[in-house]
Amino acid sequence: VMESIKTIKKDIITEVDSETGELLDVSINEHKIVMGQDKFTLVYANFWNNIMESNLSASDIELLAYLISNYSDGTPFSISLPIKTDISKSTGKSPSSYDRTTKKLLDAKFIYSVGGRTYKLNPRYAFQGSSKNRKKAIIEMIGDCSNC
Repeated sequence: VMESIKTIKKDIITEVDSETGELLDVSINEHKIVMGQDKFTLVYANFWNNIMESNLSASDIELLAYLISNYSDGTPFSISLPIKTDISKSTGKSPSSYDRTTKKLLDAKFIYSVGGRTYKLNPRYAFQGSSKNRKKAIIEMIGDCSNC
């Protein structure tokens, strides 16, 4: 992700001697923000409650973070070897570290099955898109998965 720093405001501060009127100091205070092209995904409060109540390991949470980062727009996915290999590159763990994660994420209701070994993220916990589209995704999920 390419990021840059952008100055959005400059305050010029002058210090003047009150007796002589002499200019003592001039400083510039810059207000900057980081600009980037990160995707924006909303993570809802009940996500954190569910994390605290679940029995997820660090590996499970790493894979969940990967899924949120890449599939929170409602795109279906399969937790296959290529996904496990991709995340293992950034974590330094072996792909097999994530073998039991699918069942744990299903049990914790962070993901749900849409058929076979294809899943979607539960939009109640994380979603990228408008509130209107999130509501549609929740209705769709309830139709696919009655216990989500």
